[in-house]
Amino acid sequence: MPRIRGSAKKAEILTLEEAVKKYMHDGIICAFSGFTGFNRNPFAFAWETARQGIKDIHVMDRHGSQCTWLLNAIGAIKIFETNWMGWGEMAGKLDINLEKNYKAGKVILEDYSHGATAMRFLAGAIGAPFIPYAAPLGSDLYNEEYDALGKAGLRDGKNPKIAKKKFIKMEEPFWGDGTVVLLPAAKPDLAIIHVPIVGDKGTARWKGVGTIDKELCFACDKVVITAEEVVPEAEMRKDPDANQIPFFTVDAIVECPWGAYPSSVPYYYDYDAPFMRGMDAASRNADTMKKWLDEWVYAPKSWEDFIIKIGAKNLLDLRADSTTGYSTRMMRGKKPAPRMKMPLSVAKSGF
Repeated sequence: MPRIRGSAKKAEILTLEEAVKKYMHDGIICAFSGFTGFNRNPFAFAWETARQGIKDIHVMDRHGSQCTWLLNAIGAIKIFETNWMGWGEMAGKLDINLEKNYKAGKVILEDYSHGATAMRFLAGAIGAPFIPYAAPLGSDLYNEEYDALGKAGLRDGKNPKIAKKKFIKMEEPFWGDGTVVLLPAAKPDLAIIHVPIVGDKGTARWKGVGTIDKELCFACDKVVITAEEVVPEAEMRKDPDANQIPFFTVDAIVECPWGAYPSSVPYYYDYDAPFMRGMDAASRNADTMKKWLDEWVYAPKSWEDFIIKIGAKNLLDLRADSTTGYSTRMMRGKKPAPRMKMPLSVAKSGF
């Protein structure tokens, strides 16, 4: 049955603790915003989710992130539909916690391609029950033998959020272009999106990589926005073409400065690669992982305390340049990034 969207939502402004308590629950199907482990991961929300002890989470994700790394570290993810078992190219790539949990049979891992994941969310966003997609035909991603949710007996129709089939192959009927694959729409319960700026009614925008965050907002039943700053809604209406998320899709707003740390928010702050490498190093030993969780997740009294613990000097070094969108003070290899004197296109053209 197609989902019919009713009247426009009225977003409520909550604290981080309130939003997690109200919108997260055991067994929820959720999706996180951002690009890999480096761009606009709503890490503060995942951090608070871990602190509240929520478990048996079903994540549908484009790829791993800071959020899934943390939830895998505490064993909170039960089902993971994704296209990459990593979480950060400069932090070890492979999510060691996910690998351990998968090998121990503690998590069901359902694999799709990057494009297929995006197409599934697009289908969910436009209200289509499924969507045709050709790539990657010929791979084991479309092999019924590797249907993890089917093998686990979860495609029995009892959960309306889990499709009865992972895919269906058919002959393309209109143009005679051969085999095409039908993919089920992705329709999670909750999307958690981190943005730099949101209006107090829910209209939101970002700069830089957006991936499929807009589609998440339309595909999911509920949407929580965490933001660096909340501004009057009228401010967002001054430049409507710059907005990506419409207010009527948003259920809750959380003002959460540095809420994507240690990932980045372009034009606000850069990602903290050394901190991420420390996370990866901790995950390679059970005792070290426990100490890391105790120190960084359970010991701070609040997200503000967590950020204070990072240190003012580190945070200042991560602050982004308002022109380039990234930090010119943090170390990239053996030296900081150079300051941009002119756009690259101008430098190359000579004008």
